[in-house]
Amino acid sequence: MKKMTAVEAATVVGGTCKTCEIKYQNVTSGGVTACKMITTCTDKHGTTTSMKDVNASNCGGILN
Repeated sequence: MKKMTAVEAATVVGGTCKTCEIKYQNVTSGGVTACKMITTCTDKHGTTTSMKDVNASNCGGILN
């Protein structure tokens, strides 16, 4: 068996696969509703979430 450093082991344990899920949702902030693309990515280091403004048609149509 080969000995490896902690840095080398960190790239192996849990793999390096990154899995992302994208969903569209109406989000209200300060009385303004906007359609957002919410991206949630998970890898061996944890989960990150980001939001981006997108066209209202992605959330099902015209916002009130």
